[in-house]
Amino acid sequence: MKKNLIFMILATLVVACGGKKESDGATVEVSDLSWGMLERDTTIMLSSGGSPKAELHLIIYYIKDKGFEQVNDSLLRDGVLVPDYLWHNDSTTTAQNAVDTYIRLFAEDYHRDYGAMYRSDATHAESYNVQFTCKTSVHASRDGIVNYMAETFYFAGGQHGVDMITVKNIDTRQKHILHASDLFVPGYEDRLNDIVVEQLYHDRGVKSLEELRDHGFFVGLEPYATSNFMVGKHDITFIYGDSEIAPHEEGIIRVEVSNSKLKGILK
Repeated sequence: MKKNLIFMILATLVVACGGKKESDGATVEVSDLSWGMLERDTTIMLSSGGSPKAELHLIIYYIKDKGFEQVNDSLLRDGVLVPDYLWHNDSTTTAQNAVDTYIRLFAEDYHRDYGAMYRSDATHAESYNVQFTCKTSVHASRDGIVNYMAETFYFAGGQHGVDMITVKNIDTRQKHILHASDLFVPGYEDRLNDIVVEQLYHDRGVKSLEELRDHGFFVGLEPYATSNFMVGKHDITFIYGDSEIAPHEEGIIRVEVSNSKLKGILK
């Protein structure tokens, strides 16, 4: 009991004082918007021996222009940061506060869950190491739209980590994040699914769903068009994460569909 108490005190102190680098990058201009950048490097230790530890590396862009506070708030709540600790908070917050809150909750979660496992079995310290990287970037798309891209890597034990690219398409005129319902006519869902899957057939050189499943795609799943997409000038790219619809070896899967193939369901 005394040993566990000492460990908990030590772990709490290390979490509070662990390695941390903070910086605010210079403002950049993309599509007539001013973007700021936050960089946070944080190491959360559970012991003084260097392992186990959680390492966070965040590069987060946000819009500095007035009127985009809700967009910034939504960007960091909707799948960019994993786990999504911020979704349940109803009040709008700044990017700086959101990132700092995320780091604090991540540290508390890691300390609570992995600290308990480490106390019960300290002989496998390396198995409790965790990594999360999120690097965002912004890209001009078609007129009035900016692509906000988050490239993430998450490792929490197991044989490998998971890579993901999450894209949010920002309507700079209406000042909101576009959803599929903003781009497609009502009742688009079934036709969009067919178009995306047909493009995947073409990309993979197969002619049927059965052949696609023989290659490990959509095994045990009904085919679907992901809601994670990037609007381009002449196309829309649908992006599936590592292990989402195919084996890990396939990595991130991009299905690029030209606007001409989407004719009839695009608004």
